[in-house]
Amino acid sequence: MYKIALIGDRDTIIGFKLLGVSLFPVTSKDEAVEVLDKLVKEEYAVIFVTEDIAGQIVEEIERLQKISFASITIMPAKLEKKYLGLKILRRSIEKAIGTDILFRKEVE
Repeated sequence: MYKIALIGDRDTIIGFKLLGVSLFPVTSKDEAVEVLDKLVKEEYAVIFVTEDIAGQIVEEIERLQKISFASITIMPAKLEKKYLGLKILRRSIEKAIGTDILFRKEVE
């Protein structure tokens, strides 16, 4: 059976425990990369990464999205929205089909 994971700071992710999501609190970039690599190798179908952590490991997320079965998704930050998930999605679409079909204006 496939599982769902959430990587982020403890305060942001703790409430998701009630939903049966596997929680992986991290405090550094290196720790986040290590956990993400481990989860991709295990039977996790969906891996959510909080936006603040994802901002530190964008290259690793993009690399793993290309080679992994798991869906790695950016979860918006609780305080400041950086739209990192939308930016990554936009780049992926442009790379796949050569043009931006979803976003007509710049995502800030």
